[in-house]
Amino acid sequence: MTLLADIKRRIIAPVVLDLALPGDDAARVQLHAGIGNVETGFRAKLQAGGPALGFWQMEPATHDDCWHNWLWARPALAQVVLGYLPARFKGVPNVGAMIESDSYAVAMSVIRFRRSPVALPPRNDAGAQCTAWKAGYNSALGAGEIDGARIALFQEAIDA
Repeated sequence: MTLLADIKRRIIAPVVLDLALPGDDAARVQLHAGIGNVETGFRAKLQAGGPALGFWQMEPATHDDCWHNWLWARPALAQVVLGYLPARFKGVPNVGAMIESDSYAVAMSVIRFRRSPVALPPRNDAGAQCTAWKAGYNSALGAGEIDGARIALFQEAIDA
């Protein structure tokens, strides 16, 4: 089993199922496997020269905004996400947890995308998933591009 397949099955899928958000869970698993694959290839949890953290490369301000302006208004969902925090944080959201807990990091990635106005792309469509990543996760101002290399990384995540 490849590292990507292992992360997809042992970390991403259980978290997606636990969050129990509306929509296609398989598509959501593929999308977040693809996001991690595009953002870091699951090789680095610290952005070189930048503030982003975890395999999904979320910036501290985005993490905090997800909590302050979305998750706290959804207490049941917030409790599920808090369940992925390492014990040392004592139930208090902390951006550093995205380095220590891959499950917490992917939960925050799922929340970040869920809050965006971009619809969950269909499963098994690497082009649509790459486009959704750029529009709903990376942003128009982000460094990511929709190109053949990145679409291939989403396809790799689908196939894993």
